[in-house]
Order: sequence, then structure tokens, then C-alpha cells
Amino acid sequence: MLKSDADGRRADGRIRSVLAYNGQIPGPPIVICEGDELLVNFKNNITGNMTNVDGSSNVTTLHFHGIREKTRPWSDGVPFVSQCPITPEGQDHPKNRNPFPFPYGFNTDVDGAPAGTYWYHSHVGAQRTNGAYGALIIKEKGTYAIVEENIIDDPANTLVLQEWYESSTNQVPVSLLVNGNGRIGELINTGDDEQITAHLKGKGACFNLTENKHFHPDNFTTNYTEFHVKPGYQYRFRVIGAISQNLPLRLSIENHTFTAIAMDSRNIQPVTNLTDLWLAAGERYDILVNTTEEYDQSGMAYKIKVIGYTDQPDNHCPLCTIAWLKYPKQYIDYTYVTDSACTGFHLPSPLRTLNPVPNKYTAWKNRIKYPHWKYPSTIGGIFIADLREPKSKSKSTITNLANTQYIEFDGNITFNGLRMSYPPVPFLLQYPFFYPADKTDRCGSTCNGQPPKTKCTTKNPATCTANKYCNCQHVVKEPWASVNVPWVEIVLVNNNKVAAAHPIHQHGGWYWVVGEGQYNHNINSSFIRHQDKINKISRNFHNPPPKDTIQVPPGGYAIIRTKLDNAGTWIFHCHINYHVTIGMAMVLQIGEPQDWRTGPLQRNVECETPPPPPRGGPTTIYWFYGMENAERCVTPGTEVTFNWVNKDHNVNTVPEADYDSCNVNNPTPYAGDCIWLAPMLDGSVPENYYFACGRYYNSTTRVGYHCKHGGMKAKIQVRSVCTL
Repeated sequence: MLKSDADGRRADGRIRSVLAYNGQIPGPPIVICEGDELLVNFKNNITGNMTNVDGSSNVTTLHFHGIREKTRPWSDGVPFVSQCPITPEGQDHPKNRNPFPFPYGFNTDVDGAPAGTYWYHSHVGAQRTNGAYGALIIKEKGTYAIVEENIIDDPANTLVLQEWYESSTNQVPVSLLVNGNGRIGELINTGDDEQITAHLKGKGACFNLTENKHFHPDNFTTNYTEFHVKPGYQYRFRVIGAISQNLPLRLSIENHTFTAIAMDSRNIQPVTNLTDLWLAAGERYDILVNTTEEYDQSGMAYKIKVIGYTDQPDNHCPLCTIAWLKYPKQYIDYTYVTDSACTGFHLPSPLRTLNPVPNKYTAWKNRIKYPHWKYPSTIGGIFIADLREPKSKSKSTITNLANTQYIEFDGNITFNGLRMSYPPVPFLLQYPFFYPADKTDRCGSTCNGQPPKTKCTTKNPATCTANKYCNCQHVVKEPWASVNVPWVEIVLVNNNKVAAAHPIHQHGGWYWVVGEGQYNHNINSSFIRHQDKINKISRNFHNPPPKDTIQVPPGGYAIIRTKLDNAGTWIFHCHINYHVTIGMAMVLQIGEPQDWRTGPLQRNVECETPPPPPRGGPTTIYWFYGMENAERCVTPGTEVTFNWVNKDHNVNTVPEADYDSCNVNNPTPYAGDCIWLAPMLDGSVPENYYFACGRYYNSTTRVGYHCKHGGMKAKIQVRSVCTL
């Protein structure tokens, strides 16, 4: 664990705890070429226990975002899906489950890694939020073929965008970073638990602006990132959305338009004359910028402007930053800092915008459709479904359909009301029948056979109801084939028109976006099925665009098709960090265990550290306004930690009746942690203990507000044996 107190990781200039690859944020850029093989000998040197807002500590992994890992599914870097998390103890620890150092990598030719823009990051908890990410570039052997000569393709011209938070435990966004560099002006965001919870859940929140005590205009410790260009060339810029939460970012360049040539590592038919571009968490775009001969040689360098809004979808409460685009003889104003109102970031009409956040029905309705966006003068928003891949994809191939799955998002931030939990033995490393059917909480769909005879059955826990989500190991099992490969179609349904535009990411390969739509009202899967049945939903099979992360419109849907040629277990999840950590995920299982390559990893051995249930493990309760009532089982003598940071809570032991009614009154706040020691049992009979926050008590109703409305209460059962 490091502090942001040294060159290479100063972020916005404030000193706070960070996680950094090789001591820098972002981590060192990895640049290789087509035909290369990459090997990263990965060691976990996290010292101490850095508590994140989600409770993740000092175990870690490394994920290459966008790489298919066709021959190395064990190198995908997802804890409890493809491997056990890597502990700091290393090879000498008797319970270590991984090779040391861990040999992450891939071969660009055989592992599904064509030239393009990728990135890497930790896949444990909120670690990438705190700095554990970096750029991964695979260069073409030759120059980009679609454009004319004079293109400069330098991997140094990469912009890695991220929002930056108050601290590792206080999730108030306070600044934006470009390549790890940013600044904060005279005012800084602060917020309470309700605002933070609304932001994390994707509902949006305006934070309070207060005096920035770290602001010293004559003594900045950070500078904005600089890019130096020459006139009369085309420069390829790679833009990576290393965004953590629901804070899409818009990029524009003063006095310049640009052309988009690729997204999510795959080429697209070029989209010219763009004024601006939006990215959500996980997305990447490659753009070409034509540098002008007619620039002000004595003037200030141009600003590459990046802005996001913490209050979506109304575009209120901005955060912004810049990078410099400097021509010869231009100067840079090193005293410049963006103000809290983001003055000068408003783009004048007309706009030609790529990938606008799909959270406004009118924008969707009035979008520029294919092929009209091919005319550079056409103004408006260009959405993903209207883009096209350059090379023709055989319609007979993509229509070789195994089955269709419907995945609905709801207000509980789940897939089909199922919140993902994980097994002690990672899915990829389970030999057949390691967990008997009656000993597992697996749920989801199982599909067997090849098209057109694929049959699917669905199993969900008996405790699932329409009004309550379930924790279970959500798996969609699909057949694998190496010839005459089938495809699975997944219809993603975002049922609430005021929800987040969830960016859904698939590991193990791209999907092709064959359909997208939005309505001006709430919907559900039944509605979409009916619309499909009466031919009100169309699909495009002519050069549909490939993606690995797509924003699904609120009150709308996206239809994606995935080729079932990559045997393994691949996580499929919302890339908003808070959402995946509380269980908005599932596993796409392709093939059977005998089809999977597990490399140097051990099969059928439980991980040293147990998988974390959504919102905390057996001995940790994350104590915040907006939580769900916690229930834990622990053995006598166990320490249970109530974890929070803002000085606005407390923990009180209460009788069961007061727990049920939230009749809890303690006005005194303090900052966590609070540690409770489970007592010894008098015999073998389990005993229950009840806890609640006593803040904001109403003496008339005899109800504590944080307990009743913030979900801040916990039931802990002490017994001699607790099962996972």
C-alpha cells in the first residue's frame, strides 16, 4: 500500500492511500505488436490491509480487459471464476493456491488478441478505483490501412481517463485524471451517506462544494498531461475509459474535430467530423486528429477537455479536467486549473456526438441512423447500434443461433433478480461433480445440444420471489464447438427509464450488437418478448458492430450475439464497480470442464481466502446508509468488524424487539471501525445478537431514521459451526 506522495502517482495533488502497479498511476503502459507473446510475472506486494469502501483488502488479481485468452482461460484474472485470488504471502505460504509469481499473459495470434487498444486492471473489489489499472496496446505490424499516409501512431498518445475519489473509503468523486494527472481548484466536493449511496447506485447525486484546504495556486504539485504535435499530420489517439462508477466522461478538443476508427479494440467504419465522444466504464475508442497548419503560433496550447456529471441524466454538477494539445511555439499556462463550474466546457451547437450516454429518450429518437451519419455534415448523436464493422460478417454464421437468453436489470442492481455469489473452488477449476447438485446454490440456465436442437432449462432457488432478490451462483451454461460454431443471443433489458445506463462487459470475447432500442416508459422482459413476437424489434446482421462493453439504455434494451468458440467460464458483469461488487454479474460457461484449459492451476482445491458474499464477508459488515440488513454467522471468539469512515454513525447492541421496530436512540456519532467479539456459548444452542445504528431518532414515532430508512441493522448468530 502506497500514498500519492511521489512522482508518478500524485493524482490530483492530495495525499491519500493508493494502489499502484510498479509504484505508478496508471501502471506502466504495456505495448506489444501483432505476433508477440506477453508474459507478466505478477507479484502481490500489498503490505498492510487497505480497506476499500467495499471491504476488499490485500488479495488481488490482474485482468487484461478485452483479451479473449482462448488457450489460457486460467489467465483471465477473475477471483473465484478463473483462479483463486493472489495473497501477499507468496510461494512459501503453505496454503498458497497459485504459482509464484503468477504467469499472466497471452499470445496475440492464438489467444484472440488482434491489434487494438486494451487495458489492464485488478479484478478485486475497488482496487482499480484506487489506482490499480494501466494501458495495454497491441500495435499493427503495418500502418492503419483505411486512412491515407502521414498518420502518426505513437502509443504515447493514449489518454487513460478516470474519476478520482476523496479516499479509498470515502467515495465522493472530487477530480478527474488523465493519465493519472489532475488538479482541484478552490472548491472541492464533499458529501453525506445519502449522496454517496445515490452516486454508487447509479441514480446520480449533486455533492456539496466546500473550501479546498489543499488548494495552493502558487505551489501545484501536479501538472496536466501534455501531448505535443506537429501541423499537417494525422495523429492516432487512443482513449481508455478506466472509469470506476456511473460517471461517463465526454472528450472534446478545442478547435479540432476528429474521426473514430475503432472501439473496444476492434475497427469500425470510420465516423468523421466528430465534435465530441462519450465513454463509460470499460469502453475504449481510437480516434484520428488532423492537425492544422493554421494555428496560433504565439498562442496558448489547445485544451483536450474531459467532463462528466455526477447527477445523471440531467447533466448537473460537473467534474472536469484537461490535457494539453501543444503545437510548436505555443505555450502552456501552468497556473491554469479548472473551476468547479467547469467554465468553458460547454460545447456550442451544432454537435456531432459519438456514443452519447443513452439516458434520454428524445436523444435516442432523434439520433443519426445508419447510413446517414456517413455524411460529415449530419448533426446529432450517433449510437452504437448504428455503427458498422468494416468487414462483412457472414449472415449465415451469426444466425447459427443456439438459444436466446433474457437478462433483466432491476432496481436492486441484479440480473434477473439474482445477485452473484461465488464458490470456494473457482468455477474454471471445478472438476465435474466436485459439488453435488444438492450441495450447491448454483442458479441460472443450462443449455445442451447443438443448434437447432439446443434445449435449455432454468433453475433458481426456491427462496426467490418477485419482490426479493436471491444470492446464488448465477451461471448460464452454453455448448461449445470448434466447427460450425453456434452463437448465443442475449437480450439485455434495462427496465427502469430513470436507471443507470449500465455498461455491461463480457469476458472471453466480443459480442456483436445486432439490436438496440429505448422507450419512454418502464419496461420488463415480458414486454420485450411480446414486442419481439409481433415483429416490433428488429435485428441487423449486416456488419453489426463488435463490442465488449455496452451501455444499455434505461427503459430500453440491447441485443448482443456471442460466438460459442471459447471454452471456459467467463464473468459477464456491469462495469460500474459498486454494481459488480454487490453482485450484478453472472458467469457465461461455455463447454464442459473437460474442454477447459487450466494451465498450472490446481483443480478442486478451495481457495485460501473464502469468496466474499455481496456486501461483505463473514466477519465484516460494511456499515453505511443505504445498505441492506446484514446477517452473519460466526463462531465464538470471532471478531466482527463494522466498517465505515464518515463520522455519522454508531453501532448499538439492542433487544430483538427494538431491532425489528428500529426503536434505537443514540445521537452520538463516531468514525469506524467498531469491533464486536462474539461471546462463548453456554452449551451448543446458537444465540442471536442484534445491532443497529441509533442516529436521527424520532421521539414521536420512536424510530431511528438510519436504522429504518438506511437499512443500518445487523443480526449475528453465534454457533459452534457455521457453513459457507
